[in-house]
Amino acid sequence: MPTSEVFETAAPSEPRTERVVGQVELALIGHILWRRRKAIALAGLAAMAAMLVYCLLATPQYTAFAQILVDPRDKQVVSNDINPSSIAADGGVTQVESQGNVLLSNKVLLRAIDATHLESDPEFNGSGRFAAIKRWLSVFSKPQDAERKLEDLQATTLIALRKHASYKRAEKVLVLDLAVYANDPDKAAAIANAIADAYLADQADARADAGREASKSLTSRLGELQAKVQEAEDAVEDYRAKNNFVVSTGQLVSDQEINQTIAQLTAAQNRVSSLRAQLDQLRSDPGAQGTPEAMNSGVMVRFRDRESAIVEKLSSASRQLGPLHPDIASLQQSLKDVRGLIAKETQRLRQAAEADYTRAVDDQRALSRKLDAMKSKSLDDNKADVHMRELQRQADAARSIYQAFLVRAQETMEASNVDTTNSRIITRALRPQQKSWPPTLLLLLASGLGGLSLGASASLAREYLNPSLLTPAQARQIVDAPVLGVVAARDLGRERAALHAPPPRARTADKVARSLLRKLPNATSSDETKIGLCVYLVSPPSAAAARARFAERLADYSVREGRQTLLVDADLAGGAQADRGGLREVLRGEQTVSDLAYIETDDRFSRLAKGAADPEDWRPRENNDAFRLRRMRRCYDLVILDGGSMTENDRLSALAGQCDLLALVAEIGQPQAGLAAEAEAAALAQGRFDAIVLVDPTDAS
Repeated sequence: MPTSEVFETAAPSEPRTERVVGQVELALIGHILWRRRKAIALAGLAAMAAMLVYCLLATPQYTAFAQILVDPRDKQVVSNDINPSSIAADGGVTQVESQGNVLLSNKVLLRAIDATHLESDPEFNGSGRFAAIKRWLSVFSKPQDAERKLEDLQATTLIALRKHASYKRAEKVLVLDLAVYANDPDKAAAIANAIADAYLADQADARADAGREASKSLTSRLGELQAKVQEAEDAVEDYRAKNNFVVSTGQLVSDQEINQTIAQLTAAQNRVSSLRAQLDQLRSDPGAQGTPEAMNSGVMVRFRDRESAIVEKLSSASRQLGPLHPDIASLQQSLKDVRGLIAKETQRLRQAAEADYTRAVDDQRALSRKLDAMKSKSLDDNKADVHMRELQRQADAARSIYQAFLVRAQETMEASNVDTTNSRIITRALRPQQKSWPPTLLLLLASGLGGLSLGASASLAREYLNPSLLTPAQARQIVDAPVLGVVAARDLGRERAALHAPPPRARTADKVARSLLRKLPNATSSDETKIGLCVYLVSPPSAAAARARFAERLADYSVREGRQTLLVDADLAGGAQADRGGLREVLRGEQTVSDLAYIETDDRFSRLAKGAADPEDWRPRENNDAFRLRRMRRCYDLVILDGGSMTENDRLSALAGQCDLLALVAEIGQPQAGLAAEAEAAALAQGRFDAIVLVDPTDAS
């Protein structure tokens, strides 16, 4: 960050804004932190040192990890298992999360405690660092019996183990990551594996207990259900015997007879319909050549064959012989005889069909009369059968329930001996090779950042409570005067080159001094008598050393520009009394400037000390100090009054209006309240600052 800056002196004056003292601007946070960087860094280092001590003294902890796969679907060893194996809509995530709580439940942890004998481990049983204090306090408490002490020990161990154990589940994964820490790596791994084994054993026992409880509950109901079945069956049999119901193959005999009669009647009706159609066809066809009976009759088949043969012979003879030939007449007579036989056979078939139809109608009527009689008797039986069927249904329902309970009880009892748990350990805990606490590097980084943050917060809080001057803009806002530049403290050393010789290198202090001298008026006075120019340098008390060094630098630069310069120690309220005469004697009129001015070794300008204190009975006359100052200015081209603080140097502050230029020297980092007080004092003295010079003390040589 640059520490020296020179601003243009001819820049137009900024519009005056209201001075706000005691406010920290957000834009200045970077400046505040940079200027307090050493304190902030020291706070960070102190925090890291404290954390390093803690890491060296803290008991190391080792963390062992085990992984358990929890499948929400149990093994389907038997059907209708009492443990549901269906997966929830969320993929079983809720079930796995619930199993995580089971993993660290009291029952599982107590199993692990028993397996690893943690009751005798000082890390878990509460007999560690504060055991002596607890034993001393137990003297004043009521003595406990052995059983109560054992319960308290178990509870203490359980609480400690729950603090040392934790689990987590990655997103969309059915795996529980179990973590256990202890001050010994082997112990941590053993405890993690014991908890995992205890969880699996607890799951198996829980399912076995659930099966046994379900089987016991079902078995307790079997006797009652069996009695209900027996009662229902006895009611059915008693009612059946009372109403003379004969049952064959599970159905009443009367019902079987009715069903058989109905079937016979249906067959008879079908036969009547068939014979009726056959008879109608025979009656409608006189020749009955195309009826099924004629076609199926063997006699008719032979007659047709003979008829066909005669017709064929007759046709052949008619082509060879004349119509009067004896063979033709013989064949014609044979054909006539055959056709007569066919007509007789057709008549016989028609008569047979009529006889069959008549018998079928008689059978149908007989069966109808028999069915009507059976229906009349069945109406009375059906009224009694309604109640019997209700009793039968009750007996069937009771029998079905009893059978289901009996089978389920036996299945549940057998299934309780089978482990259907689908959880398993996929990664057993191994001995951790590195300690998990304290993480030295991480804690050092965190403590360093915390210390830096604390230091930065303290710096900002201090700045808020007592704002400091950080930028030239703040100085312009508070004092309402232009800032000529920011001078590094190391640049305030005076050049020792010969008079009028150029400096060996251009310094910011020289540039600021040149800018300050250029603000002086060109005309010395309207009087004919020559009078020198006067510069009044002021600073808050905290910047007295920087003001004195800049005054010397300004006087030295003025001499190099050819002016006869007098530097007056006008800080009458500050510093020790001078051992030689000076300004006070001149103001009292006891001596002149020529008598008291002196030049130190290697100086090229004159000096005037502040002088001895005024006598107690001496009172200055009105305008005496202004008159003496004017006479002093006649002896030199430039008089520089090193006036100290205007809030303390009341006597010289009154002469501010008599000077050609009133400049304020302030240090970067000093409280803003000091600048505001100097500005108010200048206003009370009927003057205002013409320029501001800022000194950055951070790079002082």
